[in-house]
Amino acid sequence: MKSPCLSSVRFALLLSFLAPASLQAATVVWGGSTGDYVTPGNWVDGAVPDTANGDTAVINSGNATYSPGSDLAIHNGGALVINGGSWSQAGGDAWIQLSGGALTVAGGTFNHGSSSNIVRNASSSITVSAGVANFNGDFRNEAALGTFAITGGTVNIAYEFKPITSFTMSAGTLTASVISFADGPGSIDFTGGTISVEGASFYNGFYGGGTQSLNFSTGSTGSLFFRNYSLGELTTDEFLINGTIRWNGTIAPSSFSAVESDGGVLVTIVPEASTTLTWLAGMGALLMRRRRRAH
Repeated sequence: MKSPCLSSVRFALLLSFLAPASLQAATVVWGGSTGDYVTPGNWVDGAVPDTANGDTAVINSGNATYSPGSDLAIHNGGALVINGGSWSQAGGDAWIQLSGGALTVAGGTFNHGSSSNIVRNASSSITVSAGVANFNGDFRNEAALGTFAITGGTVNIAYEFKPITSFTMSAGTLTASVISFADGPGSIDFTGGTISVEGASFYNGFYGGGTQSLNFSTGSTGSLFFRNYSLGELTTDEFLINGTIRWNGTIAPSSFSAVESDGGVLVTIVPEASTTLTWLAGMGALLMRRRRRAH
């Protein structure tokens, strides 16, 4: 005769194996219409994604509007992925809770909208590889707030971008009213893409500094644009000689080109002289050999 205790243990073990499968997070796709995010019928499977418990909400087309009765929670590995179309919050200032979750913009548009805050923690992530992401207020890049990456597309920050932790910009476009170095030790390693300072009249585009800087790395293809700014103001503010803007970690004003363009000033690095001179010397030697052969 089998022991009832042993059968109970086996049954409990069976339930422990089956429970994760029954509670497995789902990928839920927006149906492509224009409508309310929290309406089940607007989703392909007829259910609103439970991003608070690990579901992934995917928008490939159409326009989803979140009209909150409460915060949008993206926790426990949950995600909001925008590949096309748009996602916007409207009609309420509820927070977007992104603690332990991910926001990925790979196309289309993300609009922070009426939300008064995006809450993040060390295990959250925001990645923009294409499309547009619009954020209200200030935006902090900080290890305690998870990862933030721009590998393409456009990120628009309404007020200050604060690199508390150092940030690498390699592609895409980042726009902000002000780049603020006042709150932390982080700098910006600028290897490519475009950074546009839209509110140049406010702190003249940069605030704080000291040892922190926007650093153009060797070989950088990046472009820094000051809107509503002039070459005279750039000279007066001395960003190129006070260390706010650096080349390869050094103060090197002659390494930069600055020209007025499109209602502002565009700053890029000048191609390294050594590379140019080596190329010219090589071309000169080649021409000399050709002339000798012709004689």
